[in-house]
Amino acid sequence: MLAGMGGTALVLTAALTGCTDPPRAPRFPALRFSHKPPFLFRARRVEVRSEYSRPNRPPNVEHQMPLPPDRAAGHWAEDRLQANGEGDAIVRFTVHDASVVEKKLTVERGISGLLQNEQAESYHAQLEATIEVVDDLTGIALAAATAKVWRSQTLAENATINERDSVWFGLVERLITEFDAAMTAQIEAHLDSVLLNPPSA
Repeated sequence: MLAGMGGTALVLTAALTGCTDPPRAPRFPALRFSHKPPFLFRARRVEVRSEYSRPNRPPNVEHQMPLPPDRAAGHWAEDRLQANGEGDAIVRFTVHDASVVEKKLTVERGISGLLQNEQAESYHAQLEATIEVVDDLTGIALAAATAKVWRSQTLAENATINERDSVWFGLVERLITEFDAAMTAQIEAHLDSVLLNPPSA
């Protein structure tokens, strides 16, 4: 009798332990643009750099994100900007701003607030970058194109860490997709003279 009860207790303990396992962190796909035709420049090489320094403190949160905007922008440049290896010009891609700022929203307190799942935080993401075609001998910029985009997203007060990370990833995904469209338009408007076979968006 006692042995049977002990076996039951072990089963219950195992079941309770399984229920308390933390949820697995979500796995996000790579945000790449290799499926799109690259912009081929008449230039010696492409340089990718960032002038943006993450504050690593509130209200900025990009250092906590699964894919920060500056890294997404670097991936974009690697996939979409190419040089044919000729001439004295270099293509320089520079990130100026890649911030994501959190703002606390007012949440209703009291009994009525308990019955609602309100939006507790708002995130404003911004990405600005410039592409310059520079004479490598003189350092003089021959042509340039700049794009600046921003997106916002709210987060519910009862969101888990995994749900927050998913929201952040979706925010950056929309931001870099909009950046791709904006920079494509700027390249075709201002850098057409230094492109070989300009591709469409």
